[in-house]
Amino acid sequence: MKKICFTLFVLAALSLFVLFSCAKTDSLYDVLVSVTATDKSLPRGKILCYGRLYENKISDNTLSEYLGLEGYPAFKDKIEDFALYSSLSDEFSELCAIRLFSKDDIADAKLFFERRIKDIRRTLNFSGKEMPDAYIKNYGNTVILYIMKENDKYDNLIRKKV
Repeated sequence: MKKICFTLFVLAALSLFVLFSCAKTDSLYDVLVSVTATDKSLPRGKILCYGRLYENKISDNTLSEYLGLEGYPAFKDKIEDFALYSSLSDEFSELCAIRLFSKDDIADAKLFFERRIKDIRRTLNFSGKEMPDAYIKNYGNTVILYIMKENDKYDNLIRKKV
């Protein structure tokens, strides 16, 4: 009887593992489109993507330039999914999300985003423009950079989808 119970327990656990490991998560491109497309208060911008799921993705060079990967080009192989909303209008806004294959690489992604914030701050200060508040958050193996007005509003929307 103990063997039967143990076997049923193992089968149930394996079934749950397979069920949850096969659960489809939204692509980050779809998440950013759903969050930004309906908000008329956002300046017009572009949404770019990178990852194996996309046919029309940005080039490795564009990704490397955006993240500043010149000293660490292997990081792009750690990215499962990447999406960027950016508006270079008078009202600068940027929202970027990276889903990594491993949670072990979160610290590196945060470091790249911190450097991105410094670069943008320097560029906007030089041009006399004001930079919106900026912060970085992560949920699981997804790291998100917010440089927008009302960051908390977008964070609440994105947190539900990643």
